[in-house]
Amino acid sequence: MIPYKTVSEHQRVYDLIWSQMPHMQKRTSSTWWYFILFPQDVEGYGPRQMMFSIATAVSKHPIHISDLELPGLDLRREVTDGVDRFPAAAVGWYYDGRTLHENILHTTAVTHLSQPDRTISCWANEPDGHRQGYEICASAAQPLALEAHIEGRNGRADFTAWGDLNCLDNAPHESININTPVGGTHFIAWRRMRFEGDFDLPGTGRERLAGYGYFQRVCLNVPPFPWKWIWALFPDGSMFSSYVPYVGMNLFRKGYHFYSSNRKEQATFSIAPKSFWDWPDASERIWLAQQTRVTPVLGRGEHPQFAVSAGNKAGDFVQFTAVPYARTGFFLERPLWRGHSHWNYNEYLFRMEDVQGQIQGRPINKESMGQGFGNLEYTWGLGL
Repeated sequence: MIPYKTVSEHQRVYDLIWSQMPHMQKRTSSTWWYFILFPQDVEGYGPRQMMFSIATAVSKHPIHISDLELPGLDLRREVTDGVDRFPAAAVGWYYDGRTLHENILHTTAVTHLSQPDRTISCWANEPDGHRQGYEICASAAQPLALEAHIEGRNGRADFTAWGDLNCLDNAPHESININTPVGGTHFIAWRRMRFEGDFDLPGTGRERLAGYGYFQRVCLNVPPFPWKWIWALFPDGSMFSSYVPYVGMNLFRKGYHFYSSNRKEQATFSIAPKSFWDWPDASERIWLAQQTRVTPVLGRGEHPQFAVSAGNKAGDFVQFTAVPYARTGFFLERPLWRGHSHWNYNEYLFRMEDVQGQIQGRPINKESMGQGFGNLEYTWGLGL
């Protein structure tokens, strides 16, 4: 294996996972560490999915992450000898192929983020003596790999995740590093990792699973805002991803509901949307940024479907319908004047239907690629 970049550069980015960049944080900051995992299955990497997250947000007063209340992150806290202590929520869900199991993990705790030890741990001792929480740490057995340990009331998981380090998306990537007096973002993404480990989850019980995963540590130093995001995989490991920040009346929507018509739901303006395709080997991304659209379509079932299209001037393009089979989500609320700000985050687990496209002269469809599965975020509101 030939590393995509030098080992020292991979190590530099990897080490940033264990910091939330306190010198960049503002009063609207929030920080998230999370894994999305797609276990290998009969059709490819789906329909099973799971997600485990640690999250915190700045506030002088208690905040809500869905029904969990916790103290806000203090901008004046001290980080001593590379150890950052702060309140956070740890949550997790699992779709077993038939049923979505929410609250696999569901707790808050004082969280320890240690740069010297390369670990983040969020563990709570419940009143009944049960201990639950989430820990991500550097692997003791494999360089530039992550180990995760999850213990919830409704399940547990212990797995290792790593990348091939042979291209941008198979390696830890400092995707965004923007710091201004009014805000910014510091974003570490590992968009295509391999994982393997032991899981004991409702619906499927104890088993050893392997597949692909997505890891992210994002320090969002602006208010959380509306976006649509897609991460999708085909059986050979080829990946499609889109990111579409947008503005519209959805900016003011609170709670989980939709407008009365497609015209109103779709009345938004996209801001610098972009997409890309990445083959599973050591190849460069193919950007599909010129023609990216992710459009919600109501009235076709329990969940909105999404018409997705992306292309570039070279003639590469991908289009499909994201057909959700499950949905989960949460909201972030912070005190604001006499009320509170509200940001709503929704994840749709979907099958790729009606896939058509062409990348570098190769046809992209179900016959050539197999069944694709994905995870789509559709957020609205503003987390001031």
